[in-house]
Amino acid sequence: MKRTFLLTSLALALAAAPVLAQAPAGRGAGPNQGAPGVGRGRGPALVSPEVRADRTVTFRFRAPDAKEVTLVGELDGRTYPMTKGDDGVWTVTVGPWAPDVYNYQFNVDGVIAMDPVNPSVKLGFGAFPPANLVEVPTENGDWTFYDAKDVPHGSVRIETYHSKSLGVPRQVWVYTPPGYDTSNERYPVFYLLHGAGNIESSWVMTGRANLILDNLIAEGRAKPMIIVNPLGYARQGVGLGPEIAGTPAPGADVTPPPGVPQQTAGFAADLLNDVIPFIESKFRTLADADNRALGGLSMGGGHTVQIGFNNTDLFHSLVVMSAGAQNAEQNFPAFFANPDEINRKMKLIWVGVGKDDFALNGSQALSTSLKNAGINHTFRITEGRHEWVVWRHYLHEVAPLLFR
Repeated sequence: MKRTFLLTSLALALAAAPVLAQAPAGRGAGPNQGAPGVGRGRGPALVSPEVRADRTVTFRFRAPDAKEVTLVGELDGRTYPMTKGDDGVWTVTVGPWAPDVYNYQFNVDGVIAMDPVNPSVKLGFGAFPPANLVEVPTENGDWTFYDAKDVPHGSVRIETYHSKSLGVPRQVWVYTPPGYDTSNERYPVFYLLHGAGNIESSWVMTGRANLILDNLIAEGRAKPMIIVNPLGYARQGVGLGPEIAGTPAPGADVTPPPGVPQQTAGFAADLLNDVIPFIESKFRTLADADNRALGGLSMGGGHTVQIGFNNTDLFHSLVVMSAGAQNAEQNFPAFFANPDEINRKMKLIWVGVGKDDFALNGSQALSTSLKNAGINHTFRITEGRHEWVVWRHYLHEVAPLLFR
């Protein structure tokens, strides 16, 4: 049975925003002070993180028995030792940081811990534990391109389907642009993939893709589009019942195409044979390759290369963030066999990576292969590491280029 939940993008933003964390200065001065049960038996309630007007941030963590606590995460490329007070609270002040949204955790005697007084959370998966989020605002306090501005908002739907390719229930998160529910218009679709350690909700809950598109559409900079975020692993969806291994339906083909590793084949089969037909049967889409884009970050960028290069009749726009491919000519011979045909077909091939990203070499190798073959593409080396700080900016940059 399919379950559909309609969530407004504004509600998601409010649920995720670190409002409670950005309290006035002073320990114990947070919004939970005096609330029933808050801090009772554990000392006064803490304010953490505390974001100041000068863009410095103070983090606090109560661990009276800990020997060492360090602030870690997707910060500014550094880790920060914290200092223990007489009250058992560890503290560190960092910055000033550039305005953006940062992920952080505490390393407590070798164990990764989250900030228990910050409700803004980035979900994790597998070897990547969850983290907290903190937003450092601009100097004048204006909301920026990833914030919920006072503009028309689209909706985010959670759609449940049964994957015939994998034999398990799964979910996709689907953004529909402002006006979708009150019009008969059909829209192009951007299949946007997450990276390892993330799940199908990550591009909305951490990447703020819905808010980024709301703002771009309101500014007239991006075409209204549907964004589809599938689960990037060949497994059952998270939280849908007792986990089963799954068995592909009779006739389902999960054989990896050229250049695609076996572990990607199941996801590729699900995307091509289950997700796309499901989306195109349920939503008002423009179901042709010119109006179908595929993109992703890290693992999702690898999926984009592996699936997109083998399916140029399905996707005429490819967006590769913080990923690449060594020996692409050998791994994808059909794609490189006729560069003139690829240049006629493809509307956009965009590759971006941070200059301090460990994926830099692979991204450069992919760009070199495309350049040597004479295949038109955009290659961007920007500031940044392998972090969401980079990928939000990439989506903001690339979305206006799609479906033109």
